[in-house]
Amino acid sequence: MAVPGFTDMTTAARTNGQSQNWLDGRYLLGEELGRGGHGVVYRAHDRETGEDVAIKVLKQSVAEDPQYAVRLWREAESLRMLCGTSTVRFLNYGNDRYGAVYLVMELLVGETLDDHLLDLEDFEHLISPYQLLVALDPIARALHTAHSKGIVHRDIKPGNIFLVDPVMGGGVRLMDFGLAKIAGTEELTQAGMIAGSPSYIAPELWRNERPDHRIDVYSFAAVIFRALAGRPPFMADSTPELLIQVTTSERPRLSEYRPDMVPEIDDWVMRALALRRDDRYPYVTSMWNDLIRIVQMADSPSGEKARAAFRLP
Repeated sequence: MAVPGFTDMTTAARTNGQSQNWLDGRYLLGEELGRGGHGVVYRAHDRETGEDVAIKVLKQSVAEDPQYAVRLWREAESLRMLCGTSTVRFLNYGNDRYGAVYLVMELLVGETLDDHLLDLEDFEHLISPYQLLVALDPIARALHTAHSKGIVHRDIKPGNIFLVDPVMGGGVRLMDFGLAKIAGTEELTQAGMIAGSPSYIAPELWRNERPDHRIDVYSFAAVIFRALAGRPPFMADSTPELLIQVTTSERPRLSEYRPDMVPEIDDWVMRALALRRDDRYPYVTSMWNDLIRIVQMADSPSGEKARAAFRLP
């Protein structure tokens, strides 16, 4: 597939010579919502539908490396393939006549799981096991669908899980498929480069082994641990120290942080965060259903609510 070139959103607007910042003659550019190493996300107005949307545009600084256009296309294709799940909703992908490559998504209002957990912890609270199950059940289902379609997210972390404001309908979204790998497509990560966020990266990635969908199983379990414990499974002052912990240390005991959960939660952690992927849960669904079962075992408000709300196969 030929992938078009790049430019910065503001460059496209200036080249267009219009008094307002239009992209592709359709999207009116608004405030910047965020930026990463390769792209900028803007709030925009779609004059064809009348809706406000979010648009990710490649930064001009990566224009010389065509792999980033391929990455954005893969993100768009992943979201398109996962329409109907709890991933952020795909709306459009394209490039305008001035070379701007962009991805249009639904505009989300609310907060990330990371921000939500930090707010709780500011008041010395932790999310309850039942609240966690309710919040993340749609994410587990979305990941299962992604894996069944040959899509591996590769960057599951609290900052990429978004809790939609109840005023806007509520729910949860899995975001940022910028590092996603689709089965049958070429590997873009250079040899020796590690994709993902250090606190949530599976051991096999640190060891430069060829990954499969079980890296998402590990990362999702690490998110669950962080939410319930108030800290990631492993912490260190430097990346090399973190690498050593993740790839050699005993798995942490979640029961030390959550005495309200049954002791079986430590067996779950051992398997969900297993050093060897062959010792890990083979699928998100098996890991998630086991967690539901363990929460249901507790003689607690969370256990009672989980028994009433969740039916296991």
